[in-house]
Amino acid sequence: MCRILSYLGSPVLLENLLYAPDSSLLNQTIGAQMLHMLNLAGFGMAAWDEASHDPQAPFRYRTTQVALFDRNLKALAAKLQPSALLAHIRGVPYNSAVQVNDQNCHPFRFEGLPLSMAHNGDLAGFRDMRFDLAAYIRPEFARQIQGSTDSEWIYALVVSALADPAVINEPDAILAAIRRALSILREVRERHGITRSSSANLMFCDGVNLVAVRFTFDFGRFDAGQLQGTTDYLSMWYTFGRDYGLHDGEWKLTGGAAGADSVIVASEPLTRDFATWIEVPEYSALLVRREGLRRRAEIHALEV
Repeated sequence: MCRILSYLGSPVLLENLLYAPDSSLLNQTIGAQMLHMLNLAGFGMAAWDEASHDPQAPFRYRTTQVALFDRNLKALAAKLQPSALLAHIRGVPYNSAVQVNDQNCHPFRFEGLPLSMAHNGDLAGFRDMRFDLAAYIRPEFARQIQGSTDSEWIYALVVSALADPAVINEPDAILAAIRRALSILREVRERHGITRSSSANLMFCDGVNLVAVRFTFDFGRFDAGQLQGTTDYLSMWYTFGRDYGLHDGEWKLTGGAAGADSVIVASEPLTRDFATWIEVPEYSALLVRREGLRRRAEIHALEV
């Protein structure tokens, strides 16, 4: 399993998201509070900087290094001030059959598309499913699949379900594409008789919108000897407000929903104090949309 962090709001120093909080994303590499495994199989991020050249295109960084020891990332984090971020540390089963390479590091983003995606979870029986899934993926996207992960195929299914994936889509359109992708996955699982619990916590960001999904196929059904990471429902939390920083000894957003211009969504809270964080309900999607200078978070039930 993995850990994900997404941010959308006023520009913030990247270091303050990745390193500074006591349960920051990079500290979760070896010390996640809600996952009983290490996340050592790589790091990746897409970061949108409004002041950069071509601000609609994110700065992308992916590496198989253990992120805590990556000096290049540390140096970048002390300089970049993104207004949107999607970052991921990859956790995989402790098995030599797993491929650890740059192509399998999240987030995924195909050439010419604004939408990026990161995944926390795994699809049981994916090797049996993927050739069936190819029928639902547009050829121009199938050609861009480079890695061996189920996650990249989920991303390909979602962008293939968008009417125009080359533009910035509204959160509702992104959610509709996610629903379509999850329905396809359920259909193919049934076709192959796959019933083992499979997590699909997903986060999507295009620099303007953020959509996060907390979802599991067939939760609670496991085969002996095939457990990966945890038998718990994988976590997802969010917080919103403004002026992200160190306030009264805690890294947090202030002000609550009334004047919120920023949102953080993460696999788990970035601080040990959960007081300003809200758990995303199981089988739900979190949509973040802009209303003038404010951002509003909505919860939608997922029935797939």
